[in-house]
Amino acid sequence: MTESSGKHVLITFGRSFLTLNLARLMSAAGHRVTIVDSLPIGITRFSHATSAFFRVPSPKFEPVAYCRRLVQIAVDEKVDMIIPIHEETDILSMMAGLFPPGCELFLSPFATEKQLHQKAEFSRLLQEKGLPGLKYATLSSPEDVAALDFTTPFALKRVYSRGSQKVYKVAPGDDLSWLEFEDGNPWLAQQWASGARYCTYSVCRDGEVLAHAAYPVGYAIDGNSCLRFESVGHPGILNWVTEFVADVGFTGNIGFDFYDDPDIGLLTIECNPRATSGIMLFAAQDGIDRAFFGETTELITPRPDVDKMIGLGMLLYGWRRKSLNGRKFRDFVRDFRHSHDVVWASDDRRPALMLPLAYLYILRHCLKYKVGLAEGFMHDHEWDGKEIIIDG
Repeated sequence: MTESSGKHVLITFGRSFLTLNLARLMSAAGHRVTIVDSLPIGITRFSHATSAFFRVPSPKFEPVAYCRRLVQIAVDEKVDMIIPIHEETDILSMMAGLFPPGCELFLSPFATEKQLHQKAEFSRLLQEKGLPGLKYATLSSPEDVAALDFTTPFALKRVYSRGSQKVYKVAPGDDLSWLEFEDGNPWLAQQWASGARYCTYSVCRDGEVLAHAAYPVGYAIDGNSCLRFESVGHPGILNWVTEFVADVGFTGNIGFDFYDDPDIGLLTIECNPRATSGIMLFAAQDGIDRAFFGETTELITPRPDVDKMIGLGMLLYGWRRKSLNGRKFRDFVRDFRHSHDVVWASDDRRPALMLPLAYLYILRHCLKYKVGLAEGFMHDHEWDGKEIIIDG
């Protein structure tokens, strides 16, 4: 790729399909793209959209070294904007003061990022703002468990957790003696919701939504982490996101998980103040780069007929019972054939060709940290609320 006269953007988490698509979108719009990751082999590294790749320390295990390395790259390479993709967003926002003023971090202040990321704090925020939410309780000890007063089924998950990780459905009176308690990362008990499920992705600046996508939860790992993405219009969700983002003055990537209950209406389950899979619904002609740089006065949305999938993820998980969610296997075959893989591009084939090697490195991660494939993919880029001390 030849360097363009556009902006120079640095995008994190190069192994991610989200990063790959955003790099392609930025490059197609004439911007120079630099990619970083703690793994040496990530699919975006091999894309024609990438002008440079740097291996960096793990943001989870070496957060200060990670940020200092990004500062060095930003200065040496004259980076205009850093766009974090996963939970390194929280770490970068915590240490935003390290970065030169000429390099914009596309995120919000740490207090905002943390409040939206931590599931119990987000539920409390909805309550304070008088927005419809689900009954919830935070469990930090056996005494908290004994005090639970749910009369209907509820979900159990860590306040710092991800969609592909364990979410337990519990009935009142079930034995919860198996719960283990972790300082700084308690459990969230949250009323079990029903209705059609949707996820969103939005690009925001100074409290304004400049790009937005919504997609129903269909095929998903264990019913939680989406594998197939269809762009849909949902005015109610767009209005909710627009008003919430304006209220908190958010800047950055943000996504929400919704249930559309036929009796109650929209219920917001949780917030992800980072990029979500919705970025993969956008195409080059949509010009989403204008949203990142604040150069649009109209809302940018993907085409309504977009149908994307993580092909390898569908092959590994899409046909399983929890993912099918009542569908027949022939439905899976039909949908798999109809959807377009997010990695494959006829004019940028190397990421797809390098995908097996990239997954070998992920599998090494899984063995090292003794986690499953879905967890291993992002394990060294997670942030679970631990305070980071900057020495010197």
